Amino acid sequence: MVLQKIWIFSTVVILFTFNLAFAQHHGGEAAPPVSFGNKKVTVTTWIEPADFVPGKHTSVNLKARFYDGTTNTNIEKVTYRVQIFSGEMLLASQMFYDKDGELGVVIQPRSECAEKEIWRCTKYEGEKDPVVPSAFTSSGNSPPIIRGPVFDKSGIYTVKVAIIGATNPKTQTTEDINFETTINIAHEQKFSTKTAQGQMPITVKSFQDKLSNFQFDEQTKSITFEMPFHWEHAEHVSLVRNDIEIPKRFVPFQNINAFKGTINGIPIFVKDMHFDPYSSKDTNILRLLVTAEELKILGQKIGSDKHIMSVQITPDTNALKSKDVVFPNGYKAAISYDARYGASKDVSFTIAFFDPSGSLAKDIRYAYSIKDSGGNEFAVNTGNANLLGIAVPGGVDARLITIPSKGTYTLQLILIGKGPVDFGSFAPASMQFDISEIKTEPAKTDSTKINAAKVEKTYTATKDTKKSDIKDTKKSEKKKSSKTKSANTKTNKS
Repeated sequence: MVLQKIWIFSTVVILFTFNLAFAQHHGGEAAPPVSFGNKKVTVTTWIEPADFVPGKHTSVNLKARFYDGTTNTNIEKVTYRVQIFSGEMLLASQMFYDKDGELGVVIQPRSECAEKEIWRCTKYEGEKDPVVPSAFTSSGNSPPIIRGPVFDKSGIYTVKVAIIGATNPKTQTTEDINFETTINIAHEQKFSTKTAQGQMPITVKSFQDKLSNFQFDEQTKSITFEMPFHWEHAEHVSLVRNDIEIPKRFVPFQNINAFKGTINGIPIFVKDMHFDPYSSKDTNILRLLVTAEELKILGQKIGSDKHIMSVQITPDTNALKSKDVVFPNGYKAAISYDARYGASKDVSFTIAFFDPSGSLAKDIRYAYSIKDSGGNEFAVNTGNANLLGIAVPGGVDARLITIPSKGTYTLQLILIGKGPVDFGSFAPASMQFDISEIKTEPAKTDSTKINAAKVEKTYTATKDTKKSDIKDTKKSEKKKSSKTKSANTKTNKS
């Protein structure tokens, strides 16, 4: 079985020209790395689905991954202590064990609690680990469950993860390795906008504070809103995210597939506006995703005395390009990408997979690579070596990919399988795409210039994607053996 996995992994890598590049989560938060032996290790936490709303969904998956931040390789055989807080209030505290370094726990929110100390209302279920008896294992047949007043309300939660043991289930670390991250649980707000066709409902999921003054200007076709934001703390905010769900029948936005925006009157990067027409049959989803590095730049321009974020979103005609590709097994993919190229160098892609009957292909697994016009491959993602391929539970994958410069490129896709089952043979398809430079992004000066290397290392979104939007880059480095990587490396599940 191991040899078969290595052979399958190597086969996909051979289809590309160099070894595995690591996937990065958008939507999760990585804690600052610390030393562990000769490694720099960290923990990333995230939830699935990323747009979980209390009361609307009955459960949500909490994920925590312990890994070497330099090589992006999981540390195996890990004992975790996980504590979840709302403000200073402890909601849950429990030990878990996972053999592959990626912990998965099901949270079932329950608001009823008569205890003064809220954590006393939280219950835990699961398989006890035979070696670490005080810990529930997430490597068994079913994931452990936390049931209680956890994630039962919208807002920001703190997740404190202590690594009690690693590399051997019987061995504890000399002292706990502590990490702290935050999880944002979305607010869902419903607004009514007036158009020539009458009132139109729009739903917004906000992952920080609630929005106010939400308006639609029919003349300019602009959406505007405000939200509380302390710009003096901008450099400490990892991500500002709002998902705007617009009915497909909304006439002013029909035949429009791309948008541009400003924050407090300052233009934002084009990659901040992500348009998803596939995930819902009734609504188009417009996602605003502003990352930490850009928030820092905006904060320097706006000033620390401002406590409001004013957003304007306007259609940008014909900026989004779409192409369809057909795979040898009858599957299809509709690929949309933002052809505008700017200072961030990140290009937004949306890939929707369809089965031979034309239905959205859920639980698909695929890999991809990108080549420049000279045939040089500079970005590749083959997903997880243990279950090869990038998993796409909803059939739609959204990614940010760093493109080095404007020009013509080739995107190659390979379908691996569906769910846990591989296809009889891998199915490739490819397309060419062009990226053009634009002049509408914030001016860069010595004081506001983005540190590109830092941006490349920043983990920010979300998967439905397992983590919804993903940024994959390849730094200039010596090629390493793909077979060695396949045997020893486990990447993020994407």
